[in-house]
Amino acid sequence: MTDLTALTDRPIAWEHSGDGEFPYHAEIDGRTLTVRVNDFPAEPLYTLIVDGAELADLDDWPSTWRRPPIPNHLLDLIARPVTTTLLWTWARRICGVTTEHAAEVAALLGLPAPTQDEFGRLFVHPSPPGTAWLQLSMNDRAGLASVEIRFTEPALTRADLDACFGASQNVPRVHWDSPYLTAHRVAVADAPLTCTLFAKFHEDPHPETRSFEILLRRDHH
Repeated sequence: MTDLTALTDRPIAWEHSGDGEFPYHAEIDGRTLTVRVNDFPAEPLYTLIVDGAELADLDDWPSTWRRPPIPNHLLDLIARPVTTTLLWTWARRICGVTTEHAAEVAALLGLPAPTQDEFGRLFVHPSPPGTAWLQLSMNDRAGLASVEIRFTEPALTRADLDACFGASQNVPRVHWDSPYLTAHRVAVADAPLTCTLFAKFHEDPHPETRSFEILLRRDHH
């Protein structure tokens, strides 16, 4: 049995460090174990580090390991509902993103590190109040691609978004049953990137029509 197998087969009770890049640690037989969250999908999701040395990369969380609960101070970060003010903050921060690590991107947005599902998608758990999920999409060549938020019920109106981001533009529909889209472009002086906020609607959006999904896309100038 290899050292890696001995560790991945063992029911380790991990503790949460509160660090987005190195969120989990444990002490086993006098050794210090750390799990690092990598730049997925360009790299394996996790790296197991033993006494400061990288032992192995892991594509999945071993079934025998017990993941710790998220610390209260991180839960407080995601206790905020998604408002236009929060989206404005996120859009401007996305314009300045230079890191390619999903955990670091999440930290810049004030969110805990995302976890990977069985399809390789990265979700923040739990998602903010009033949302069904919040997903980070990463590009293996350029880092962050987008942040997507699905509301449990349609929430922000077109008028709400226009009041915060300026007048929106209608985006042409690609198919008869495609959602209706509006777009706002956000730019920050001297930032290396821009951000486009897309709002999705079930019907042709009037000022009081509510969006069921928001996507913040990272763009180049």
